[in-house]
Amino acid sequence: MSFKIFSLQLLGKIKPVETIEARRKQLFDDFVEFQQVERSDELKKYLELESEVNSAGFKKKKEEIESLKFKGSRECNLLKEFSGLQKKNSLKDFFKIEGSADLQRYTKLKTAEKFTEFFGLKKYVTEGAFAKEKKEILAQIFKGSTEEKQWKEFLKLENSNKIKAWVELQNPIRLKEEEGKKHSKKLRLFKDGQNSQSLKRYIELKALVNSDAFKKRSDFLKDKTKFEKSETSKKYQKFKQLESDNDIIFFIAFEKSKLYKNYLAVKDSAELKRYRELNETTASTEFLERKRYLEDPKKWEKTDEYKRQQQWLEMKKLPHLIKYFKNKGTSVFDFHRNWEIAFADDFSASKIDTEKWRFTSYVANKMLGDNYSLTGDLHFFTKGNNVKTGKNLTIEVRKEKAAGRVWKTTAGFVPAELEYTSGLVSTWNSFDMEDGIFEAKIKFEPVHSVVSSFYLAGNQDLPRVNLLEMGIKNRVGVLTLNYSKANVDGLDIANLKTGQWYIFSIEKLGSNIAWKINETEVFASQYQGVKGKLHVSASSLVVEEIPASQLPVPFEIEWVKCWRKKQ
Repeated sequence: MSFKIFSLQLLGKIKPVETIEARRKQLFDDFVEFQQVERSDELKKYLELESEVNSAGFKKKKEEIESLKFKGSRECNLLKEFSGLQKKNSLKDFFKIEGSADLQRYTKLKTAEKFTEFFGLKKYVTEGAFAKEKKEILAQIFKGSTEEKQWKEFLKLENSNKIKAWVELQNPIRLKEEEGKKHSKKLRLFKDGQNSQSLKRYIELKALVNSDAFKKRSDFLKDKTKFEKSETSKKYQKFKQLESDNDIIFFIAFEKSKLYKNYLAVKDSAELKRYRELNETTASTEFLERKRYLEDPKKWEKTDEYKRQQQWLEMKKLPHLIKYFKNKGTSVFDFHRNWEIAFADDFSASKIDTEKWRFTSYVANKMLGDNYSLTGDLHFFTKGNNVKTGKNLTIEVRKEKAAGRVWKTTAGFVPAELEYTSGLVSTWNSFDMEDGIFEAKIKFEPVHSVVSSFYLAGNQDLPRVNLLEMGIKNRVGVLTLNYSKANVDGLDIANLKTGQWYIFSIEKLGSNIAWKINETEVFASQYQGVKGKLHVSASSLVVEEIPASQLPVPFEIEWVKCWRKKQ
């Protein structure tokens, strides 16, 4: 018995096959997933996002956006300036007037005809023209006037004897009567005044004082109400009438008002211009949107960059990506990166794959084209009758007579009949490999009378590399022939638990061979004689009578895998 196997099992170094296979499956699935992720557009997107999110430009932009505040901003300063202008009394009073009904009334009245007349009359009355005209009118009286002098001169002439005689004797009858008198005084006066300057003046004055113009002028000069009847008085009365007109009273009062004067002072001011600019600016959609943006505590969260950052963070949580980055750059997948399946069979088909397996050994097929037995064997190998698949590969030893040939050193191949049948499978026709990993999952269930082996061999039966030999001996190692005597250099594995499945494997690199059970190395050595390509074989040999209670004897193999280094 091997103390090494005992110790390894005692220390838990040889893990249960279920654990090994579960881990292997998980590792392979993880590797497949790793490769899928590595080739995926998703990873490409993730790396693009990661590169962007961790870039200096991205961080700078995030910092810039998060540092943007309304307080102290240009928009804040504009609003403060606008608020200050809104509080100014001059502007408040301006807007009380602008657009008001009073201003509209004033503006409309300003162009009205009566306002033109009123202000014309007001100028006439207040600037002296009226007073001058009034004084001139009131100064015009009959007494002392030219007309009075003319009138008095006329009356004086009219009452003179000469003019009276002349007037009276203008009547032809009276003239004749006076001419009939001797020494008529009237006639003499008549004749004296007929060509006199007095008569000439009298006639002129008579015509004058009897003219409508003179009478009108005299009447005017004598009229004590001539001013009240004058155009000057009428203009004054019209002025006074207009002066008391409600519209004109309003107009004058409005024009003199403090509010209107402020309105005129502010109307074209730089201050009002700035107010209007700020009013328009601060009410614009662009300004309000900018203000809302600056006041928004979540403005960063609303950017496309933030969305991509969140997408990256969400992707970062994806289990397959977490696993990918956990394994990236490690050696966890080195086996699958460096090794590939060269040969495999899980025997799940209902019939064994004869493209892969033959039921004869390479030497037997070459020598006879059929199997044969050696001296001491109690069985013949059938052509697949003792091999079953469907879940496992089972090579079954049965107690049944069979005819075949036995090799005898002195006689050669001799026909014979033996009591047992068994089976052999080999890949010599489909697969061989010089260096690599050869492994098989085999049920360790030795029967003392049967030698069940899973082994590697070349074109000669020996030397033979046993992954497993169980039965009379339970061991792994290299079987050689030394002076016609079989010799095994290897390790006793009798301490393995009977009835349990194990993964038996060897890794061969040139003359270096290492044996493993459930991935734990149990033996290693160098063999210069194991050269060339090796094929895989399994068989059961009957070397002693088998108790009936142990029949049939199965040799069960669940799967076979051979790995080679990737080029």
